[in-house]
Order: sequence, then structure tokens, then C-alpha cells
Amino acid sequence: MTLSFIGTQELLILLPLVYGLFIVGIFYGLYKVLSTLLNRYLAAKREQTAALLLQSDALKEIASAVRESNDKNDTPPEII
Repeated sequence: MTLSFIGTQELLILLPLVYGLFIVGIFYGLYKVLSTLLNRYLAAKREQTAALLLQSDALKEIASAVRESNDKNDTPPEII
């Protein structure tokens, strides 16, 4: 089976165009996958940062409560 309706000149123009479209399709798919993964990663990092801030605030409250307790009991200060 030959492509008799397509000449050599048309084939020389059409073939790189097809290859180019194929490569563009691959890059677009890669972009979509990486974009989705990046969005998930950034959302997870935002949640982790918020959790760390809450944890930091809670630890500061605990440390201040321990210091106040030590001050009331006249015990030597602990390293916190």
C-alpha cells in the first residue's frame, strides 16, 4: 500500500508537522501531570505550615504555664 496521493514534497512538510504535534502533545500531558502534582504538594505544605503554627502556639502556652507553675512553687527554673 503506497501513499500515491501524497507527493514527496508534501510528505517532507507533513511528517515534521506530525512529529511536532506529537511532541507538543507529550509536553502538554507532562505539563498537566506536573501541574496537578505541584498543586497537591503546595496544598499539603500549606496544611503542614498551618499545623506547625498551631503546634508552636500550643507549645508556647505550655511553656508559659510551666514557667508560671515554677514561679509559684519557688522551684529552680528549668531549661525549656
